[in-house]
Amino acid sequence: MSNDKRFPEESWHEIVSIVASSFSMEEKRKTALLANPVAKLIAAIPYLAGCREPERSALAHVGTYVLGAGDPAKKVFAHKSQDDYDVLARMAAITGFEGGDPVVINRGMKLLAICMIAGYKRDAGTDMGKVYNPVAEKRWNADEKIASLANSVAAAPNPEMDEILTSAKAANVWWDPT
Repeated sequence: MSNDKRFPEESWHEIVSIVASSFSMEEKRKTALLANPVAKLIAAIPYLAGCREPERSALAHVGTYVLGAGDPAKKVFAHKSQDDYDVLARMAAITGFEGGDPVVINRGMKLLAICMIAGYKRDAGTDMGKVYNPVAEKRWNADEKIASLANSVAAAPNPEMDEILTSAKAANVWWDPT
């Protein structure tokens, strides 16, 4: 396990560069990914948790995030009613970490869940009848879930993670990488 537990800005730029090249992104899309706090948090979690080979996990997770947001993979990664049992179920593909502090990993994943649920809340009206949305279907109470997740996040302070994304900001960013 790494003892560093920092996420250097150079590492973030390198991860974005590799992902952008791998997905043949135009400069505009690459710039949008670089500025996306959700993507940056996804990449930061293995570093901040002190995981072994954090770059490997970060690259795999950001690549999966980008893949899952685009057609035709979006359909595969979309929320399904089978995912309703756990707010983290839909994000299972980005929860593999080699070691690391489980408290930090859990905190980061809960911040990501806040982003996702806030997005479901924002899109509830437009999603009805088009795509499955647990908030629109009244399977989840977005405000209750977000409050519970925010309380868990607050119970595990991490100033460096907060520099990337706080609970309050998480409820106001888009999940989509571009």
